[in-house]
Amino acid sequence: ENNLIRFFENHFGEEICLQVIEKYQIGTSKHWSGATIFWQIDSKNRIHTGKIMLYDTKTGKRIKKPFNYIYWTHKLLNKTNFQLKQCFFGEHLLPKESKPVAIVESEKTAIIASIYLPQFTWLATGSLNNLNTEKCQVLSGKSVTLFPDLNAFSRWKEKQDLISVSLPD
Repeated sequence: ENNLIRFFENHFGEEICLQVIEKYQIGTSKHWSGATIFWQIDSKNRIHTGKIMLYDTKTGKRIKKPFNYIYWTHKLLNKTNFQLKQCFFGEHLLPKESKPVAIVESEKTAIIASIYLPQFTWLATGSLNNLNTEKCQVLSGKSVTLFPDLNAFSRWKEKQDLISVSLPD
């Protein structure tokens, strides 16, 4: 039982839903009933962590009440001396695909965009402030376009030159 997967099935059908589950390695967590795990798997196929989020089955929106339902697999595992080094959600696709790369903030947005605009390899930063030079090193030699959320355009514009990527006009 995964609320976001049920939402995808209702909107895109079972076949497309199964394709995106496999492509992005979407998981399900028992931490909250119906929760989704967005695995952060790097370009060398190493798992860095998993972001656990809870969505509404009907609207596909994140549930934020009575609290913000976001948690991390590395916290659930209580790893001692664990040092989190995040990577892009979807980064594991980079070695397999030669398409231009498109980067958005939300994991859900990357998945949906991959259905509508398959000519790109869609990645997600996972948060507004998670776009940085270190994370972008894996994009060297790739054609990259940023698609910031409306409220993030100016912030990502500032970072654009530092990480040598482009923004749409």
